[in-house]
Amino acid sequence: MQIRAFGYDNSLDAAQSVQDNLSLFPLESRIGGLHPQHHELLYIIEGTLRITINNITYRMTGPAVLLIPLNTSHHLQFLSRIYRYTYWELQDDASETFPIPSDCETWNRLQADSDGSLPAVRAVYERIHALHQILMADWMRKQPELTRQISYSDIQAILALIRHVAKPDAKLYGKTSHPPVNRIASTVETVEILVRWMESSYWENFTLQKLCEYAHLNSSYLIRTFKAYKGVSPLQFLNNLRMSAAEKYLLESNMSVQDIAHATGFQTIHYFSRLFKQKYGKSPAHWRSEHKKTTSDSD
Repeated sequence: MQIRAFGYDNSLDAAQSVQDNLSLFPLESRIGGLHPQHHELLYIIEGTLRITINNITYRMTGPAVLLIPLNTSHHLQFLSRIYRYTYWELQDDASETFPIPSDCETWNRLQADSDGSLPAVRAVYERIHALHQILMADWMRKQPELTRQISYSDIQAILALIRHVAKPDAKLYGKTSHPPVNRIASTVETVEILVRWMESSYWENFTLQKLCEYAHLNSSYLIRTFKAYKGVSPLQFLNNLRMSAAEKYLLESNMSVQDIAHATGFQTIHYFSRLFKQKYGKSPAHWRSEHKKTTSDSD
């Protein structure tokens, strides 16, 4: 993960009154948009706001920490005259530390509904507030490299806490995940909801019929629409997710190929092996042997 940018804003600019500040910079046009290349971590220090993320609107009062994944439309409007906020623009590397979109939505909903009493949520607030205080210190502003190092370390810890909170609790929700509450949605939003659902539970027994029933679309229209936005059919997208997970298991675990096929949602080892060989040109066992040898040789 890389820190692309860091910024701070507030309504108490010393050069102008609060009312002047609001009139010179209409809030509706100041904050929001779409970031195709980076995520955003938004920390509302104080103030009440209304924020719409992918057509879901939340109202909350700071302190609050919001996650905005890349390629996500968002629009923020402060409802109070006094406000302070800071943000970090983040670019993922291969480790992909930013939470998946479905976990971001879970966390953002919690920000709107929670009083911050959960210990892990309090820890997020405390850690991000301490980070903000350090970064705003005069002496720190003269140390850009130190600023990046401290931001990187603390944001990694903050995102780890958030992933922990956003992860579904089997005791509360059961062993299987469920799609978000259905509601009227645009075609683009429907595709994104299906994508987030598959990303968060790719190992489950998804079928085209199951996706069609949830989206209230017939199969031919769903396939055509999904492919127009994602370049592949829904089941091809799902298999790509499963293959990526299987690759990680093959490289980083000692699980058998059969267990990996089961863990990633493939119904049979034969189907998994056939698809794997189509994509990689080798059987899973052969591919694992070659890549693990390459890794050990380079160590």
